[in-house]
Amino acid sequence: MFLESGAQLLTELKNDMETMDFFSGSEFAWQNHASIVNEFKDHIDVIRRQVTKLDDVRSTASSWQKTTIDRIGPLLQELASDAEALINRINQNPKRLNGGEYKDYIKVNADLAGELAALVGNFVDYGRTRQQLEHPTNKLDLPSGGF
Repeated sequence: MFLESGAQLLTELKNDMETMDFFSGSEFAWQNHASIVNEFKDHIDVIRRQVTKLDDVRSTASSWQKTTIDRIGPLLQELASDAEALINRINQNPKRLNGGEYKDYIKVNADLAGELAALVGNFVDYGRTRQQLEHPTNKLDLPSGGF
């Protein structure tokens, strides 16, 4: 399912923001940010496409998968919107990258991306466990006659 790659993508997004935070204190912040912001934009685009794919597969998903989609879809959309607002802010005010407000904004969004990555990872683990319980590949070979 798309969730596994979504968890990895959220981790990459968190790393992007942490890198942006690191460079925000340098006097060459804007130059260092340019390549990171482009990667950041690409990751946001992928998140938006994954949300669309999740919505597309929702009708054929199991009940627990529908619940997962319903819970994380809006959170991913919100994260993408916040990230796009951050990109716009960087583009409009490249000289203000050293400000505390900017650094706080990056930190909050990096934390959110990390928490979402963990949440999505938990849903992936739950799905794997559930699948193993529903479709065991190894039958238990118990001795007859008791223990």
